[in-house]
Amino acid sequence: MSIAALPDLADFPGVALAESGGVPVLLAPREGNLGAGIAFRVGTAHETLATSGITHLVEHLALRGQVLSEAHLNGHTHTDVTVFHVAGSAADVVSYLNDVCASLQDLPLDQFETEKDILRSEAEGRKPGFVGALRVNRHGARGYGLAGYGERGLDRITPGEVRQWAARMFTRENAVAWVTTDALPAGLDLSLPSGERMGPPARTDVLQGTPAYLCGLGDGVALDAMVPRGYPALLATGVIREVLHRDLRRDADVAQSLSVSYEHLDDELARVGIVVQAGEGRQDAAAGGLADALGGLRFHVTEDDLAAAREALLEETTEAAAAPAADLMPSLAYRMVTGRDLDGVARARAAVEEVSADDVLGMMREIWASALWYGPAPLDWAGMTPAPERSPALAKGRSYQRIDAPDLSLVIGSEGVGNVSRDGVVTVLFADCVLMEAVPDGARVLTGGDGFRVVIEPTLYRSLSVADVVASVDRYVPEDVVVHHPARDPQDIPVAVPPKKAGKVARSVWGTVERLIALWFGVIVLFAGAEAVAREFFGTELRLGFLPLLALVAATVQVLRKRHGKGDR
Repeated sequence: MSIAALPDLADFPGVALAESGGVPVLLAPREGNLGAGIAFRVGTAHETLATSGITHLVEHLALRGQVLSEAHLNGHTHTDVTVFHVAGSAADVVSYLNDVCASLQDLPLDQFETEKDILRSEAEGRKPGFVGALRVNRHGARGYGLAGYGERGLDRITPGEVRQWAARMFTRENAVAWVTTDALPAGLDLSLPSGERMGPPARTDVLQGTPAYLCGLGDGVALDAMVPRGYPALLATGVIREVLHRDLRRDADVAQSLSVSYEHLDDELARVGIVVQAGEGRQDAAAGGLADALGGLRFHVTEDDLAAAREALLEETTEAAAAPAADLMPSLAYRMVTGRDLDGVARARAAVEEVSADDVLGMMREIWASALWYGPAPLDWAGMTPAPERSPALAKGRSYQRIDAPDLSLVIGSEGVGNVSRDGVVTVLFADCVLMEAVPDGARVLTGGDGFRVVIEPTLYRSLSVADVVASVDRYVPEDVVVHHPARDPQDIPVAVPPKKAGKVARSVWGTVERLIALWFGVIVLFAGAEAVAREFFGTELRLGFLPLLALVAATVQVLRKRHGKGDR
């Protein structure tokens, strides 16, 4: 990224532009310790599922040798950028940024396995949650959808791949730095290799239609929508925030908390996100209230709500204008490295004022039409359809019946694999397989680009051997998408137990019932006859009390034990 290609910073007084080692550097002074950083246009969404975690691993390795005791330093890997930042003296800043750039060109790969273990430990505390579910169901297992999977590629990434990734992504064309000073600090050297300027992450969509919904969110409702980026969408999110705060919190007390967000994705689209955390027992009311509110905004936006949203957005621009120039630089660096427009305060205010009620109304319809919802229950009543849970077609091949569930089967063919049930099929084609996880006992998990997964457990299917899996599956899956896991504990390998035949079970139960009826009838007749004989011929009465009943119970227990073992009860 050369200075000639950078946008004009005339709208940001106090911010200057310099260059170090071919990397653009934003400069603006402030009192006290310096703040500095460097942002790269590479994040987790630039990876593949098979290499997921590689950018985070590069970031960790690049910081491995940092030992500055007085400076505050760190690195962060985000969806679309990776950032290294530091606060300290001028010497601290120069040492840190120089070392980061040097380390990115000569990563300490002798610490490769150690850093992977650290990343695995960090991952144990992170869960994709509802955001991950929304991303996977909208984007599949590529690009932004990788947020729903974690760092699955750590177990197969090699040192060579890490070195190549750093050389390709962490280049001077792909970076913007900043330092809170009015001139480049002496000795600053951000020399990086030349490379290709990276664009935004690939934008994929596996939904077959919207609005759509997912079920199972226990504590509220969430949605995301893909809309044309720009000030109408920004203003629309402000209107939604006003309406939901009034309808779900102030007036109805349905929501404990709510958030409405706007995320720039690329030159065309932005993501609008809405999250409503319901009050106790109010989950369905929260989902219904959000649907009613957004549904109504498709047809009418009140002047008061629009005015309040516009005022809030204008106030944000006013606060930005009042902030010291140095405070704006991390945001400016992010916007520059991602290729976003750099609208100054005057242009931003003018653009906000130009947005009309019709513009906002049109954006509300875009939000509704493209939304993917995640709530506690189905939303068919609101005109939405379930997000796809099955594949449109089944791969052709040999079918293997599941031992413990005869209505389930696995199909393995030359083009892909599939699970078949009464509800439909889930297919992963080999040509679209983005990850296959394998263990030595023959188990495989294949993930397709659409996010669907097929699990193969040889022990659960009739006539399926490990050799069959190797010959019919492994040979068709490229090695660069295969993660080999260590052997499992034998107790973790599933064992199929064939179900009992329904007819045999029915006959066995009915036979037991017949025997018990005969037993009780016979004993009752026997004791009744004995009492009659005693009275007729001996002139006495038998006083047996509960003995007949106890004898019947004992005999019944013996019959049950004989005909049904302990496991059948």
